[in-house]
Amino acid sequence: MQHQPELLDIAEAAAFLHVSRMSLRRWTNAGRLPCFRVGGRRERRFRRADLLAFLERSGAPTRATHQPEHLCGLYTSGSARERRLAAFLAEGLAAGGTCFLAVEPAVRVRVLARLARDWPATRAAARSERLVIARYARSPAEQLEWWEAGFATAARAVAGELHVVGDVSAGRLGRRGSFDDVLAYERAYEALSRRCGVTTTLCLYDARRLSGVEASRMLQVHADMLRHPAGALVS
Repeated sequence: MQHQPELLDIAEAAAFLHVSRMSLRRWTNAGRLPCFRVGGRRERRFRRADLLAFLERSGAPTRATHQPEHLCGLYTSGSARERRLAAFLAEGLAAGGTCFLAVEPAVRVRVLARLARDWPATRAAARSERLVIARYARSPAEQLEWWEAGFATAARAVAGELHVVGDVSAGRLGRRGSFDDVLAYERAYEALSRRCGVTTTLCLYDARRLSGVEASRMLQVHADMLRHPAGALVS
């Protein structure tokens, strides 16, 4: 029988669980999955026994196919929004993926400055085609068309996972559309992202502009976030 190493690196552990490396980083940061830190770069290592125990606790089958994650983040200040955006981009770029960023131009400048300051290792990736600046379209249909074309281009140009983060509240639909229109767009986007193989999407909303009922309905549309600790998703 071929010997199997006791400790797996993050790529091997992600393949073992059939999830993304970004999911493993979130779970270890939240304390849901133990890991060891080795070397000067403090890289993660995982024991097979811990991975199997995690599967048993979560009830996930060992041969399951990883499904894209459609998450919702709520912020209550501009600085909180910028921190969450920069952290999400840093994770995706560090994992070797392609990241899409959809925010207003002034916010984008501050986010990229924070990314360069707090995560200097991602600076080169942020200047490359692995960071795609998305635009806000005039209608939900045009926005979905832009996403589909952008995902196809990224998949051809760069290998690796696709990660998307955007401030929905600041987009044209978020500012002018009805709340039901926003929910309908979110459902259509989720179907599109799964079809296009997007790994993780984080949709940010200004909690100050949502009523309690609206926030509840929004979280129901982003059911994936219910499997994650709230602290990793809410700014």
